[in-house]
Amino acid sequence: MIAKQYYIVAQHTDGTLVLAGANGTGAVGVLQNKPAVGAAALVRFLGTSKVVCSGTIAVGAWVTSASGGTAIATTTDKDTVIGRYLGVAAAATGDVIEVQLGIFTLSI
Repeated sequence: MIAKQYYIVAQHTDGTLVLAGANGTGAVGVLQNKPAVGAAALVRFLGTSKVVCSGTIAVGAWVTSASGGTAIATTTDKDTVIGRYLGVAAAATGDVIEVQLGIFTLSI
């Protein structure tokens, strides 16, 4: 696992964690620590979490992962949503935002 605190992660077929890809495919939560290789990773999947942002995210928007595990807004049918942005103003690339977690497949 790459030490990417506040990035969205997915579980690899071998059981290890990897950064989530585009559209949230396989997302299991958000990495809370910066584990060294072979050390335990702390992943949050309920409650709220900080997440590193890419692109513009409006307040209240559904959030999925961009390639590389960063958060991006989505309205795309069948994307895996990791939660909803809880800010008071729009977020931009590089911001660390607060997301109310709840993983599901968006159905529009």
